[in-house]
Amino acid sequence: MTDSVRASVGNVVTDLSRSLGTLVGLFWLVFVGAVVLDEGVSLSTGTWSLPNGLFWPVAFAMALCGTAWLVEDGYDRLGADPTGAWTFVWLAVFLVPLAFLPLQFAVGSLASAVGSVDPFSGVLNAGFVLVSTIAAGWLAFYGGLERLGLELDDFVRTFVFAAGLALVPLAAVVLFDVSWLTDDYAAAAVALAVQVGAWWLGVVRTRP
Repeated sequence: MTDSVRASVGNVVTDLSRSLGTLVGLFWLVFVGAVVLDEGVSLSTGTWSLPNGLFWPVAFAMALCGTAWLVEDGYDRLGADPTGAWTFVWLAVFLVPLAFLPLQFAVGSLASAVGSVDPFSGVLNAGFVLVSTIAAGWLAFYGGLERLGLELDDFVRTFVFAAGLALVPLAAVVLFDVSWLTDDYAAAAVALAVQVGAWWLGVVRTRP
């Protein structure tokens, strides 16, 4: 196989991977948008919900059309980096939500403390996923990772440390019946402490 053929095959594989990543990312965007819309309308009316049977084919069709536009010239028009498609998928679907799970719990506990909504309500969950997705888009497509000096491994380490740190208050409640930790304000404070500690251990401490 000549070098030119190898280069051509490599370009085809790269373009195919980028298109597939874009399709998956757009499908996730459509899904998140639909969930947020569903929760918003349900909150105001209490009756409406997504038509599940129709949603999936429509969502796929929308993602497919969006992918065709983006890979043609949409990325250039939006000023986005087309190589960030798979990075966005990893960040939006897994890494950002998992790394900042303690923060989500803290916000939910505070909302419950002031009597707004249930700490695990669909509205809060949808809002958290929406914010995570927007943040992931900036990180992946607009140089956010480079500007902040972050790598995907930083989010993985943050999640691992958050899970480890969260075991301490969880064990205190389950094994030693430390009931004051179940208070909403106390739970929010502990969750914030876990988040800050996990970020410091996973990101700040690793910097030279």
